Amino acid sequence: MTRYLARLGHSVTVLTSGVSGEGEIDGAQAVVRTYDLMATQLNWRRGHFAALGGQTPASYRGASRLESVVIPDIAAVSWLPFACRQAISLAKSEPFDCVITSSPPQSGHLVGAALKRRGLPWIAEFRDGWTFESPRRPYPFGWQRRADQTLERFVVERASAVVGVTAPIVDDLRRRYGTDARLITNGFDPEDDVAAGTPVALDERRHSLVHTGRMAISRSTPRPLLEGVVRLQAEMPTAADLLEIVFAGPLSSQEAELVGDAGVARIVRTVGAVDRPSALRLQREADSLLVITEGSTRKSVATGKLFEYLAANRPILVLGEETEAARIVEDAGAGFSAPADDPVGIAAALRRLIDGTPISGASSAAIERYSYPELVRAYAALIDEVSA
Repeated sequence: MTRYLARLGHSVTVLTSGVSGEGEIDGAQAVVRTYDLMATQLNWRRGHFAALGGQTPASYRGASRLESVVIPDIAAVSWLPFACRQAISLAKSEPFDCVITSSPPQSGHLVGAALKRRGLPWIAEFRDGWTFESPRRPYPFGWQRRADQTLERFVVERASAVVGVTAPIVDDLRRRYGTDARLITNGFDPEDDVAAGTPVALDERRHSLVHTGRMAISRSTPRPLLEGVVRLQAEMPTAADLLEIVFAGPLSSQEAELVGDAGVARIVRTVGAVDRPSALRLQREADSLLVITEGSTRKSVATGKLFEYLAANRPILVLGEETEAARIVEDAGAGFSAPADDPVGIAAALRRLIDGTPISGASSAAIERYSYPELVRAYAALIDEVSA
């Protein structure tokens, strides 16, 4: 977004956590990375974060128990106090026209609320639902859930404008809070340097179904897919000669155990974490691409990876036929879907790939509407609207 906002004449300052990395961000006039307790010795899970980011070959673990305690998220303790102080300091030194806060973490929106009190127009962006189909585990106590929803209401009702990245998130915000929430989806960058990626070997004799990225962080699991693979092999003994499923990205310890099971070893393999250019190149060299969702429990999901898949213009299989991801893929004519938790249906979908059943490709117009130049034009119009 910063790259294309800058080209439209916007001067962008990015305020983020030191955990997010280092260096410049294309298009940003300034990048301010604040102190964060998660980057200090106080974080006993630093090894987990290194594995999650693909910096080590180790598998990562599940969510911290603190996630069931701190409202609305751990960043409220580890980052928010430093972010608020820095944001107020920046606003005093430079006359910003607008602030955009993006969640998760949901506590980041409280930075926007602090600046709104000082007269700054504020756009609150929901990249996941907050209390609606939240990616985190439910709080164990009713008082926690009530407090969390009170915070959500506080943010939605005080923001100058609210953005959701999928239609179900937008519809929920409109229904529960009566706000004129706007839909601006995730997207892809047409200027990504795919050629810079390192090739990942695929078996040219077999149909390559590729999944890039993480799964457990969004609470999805490969278990039904792998059960579908076992079923497919029982029904079709030659399946291993015709199909390979490749996972590129960090795995949780549970995922590593599932994928390493001997029952799927002839079809399923992992290549570990790869950098982003290599992931993009792999997407374009695959025969088809895989999206794994939670299905009916989180229908609103349509991750950024999905739009990279659209840009790759390869057939997409979405596990989760009730989801927004499946709707987007099918509306674009870019692939098809299967139930997220039905090994029988998944086996049938895999067989469809092996059989080479024709899948009509997405039109360039259907893909282009999800490019960041198009999406940022809509965002720039909203920025102008609230700033006026």
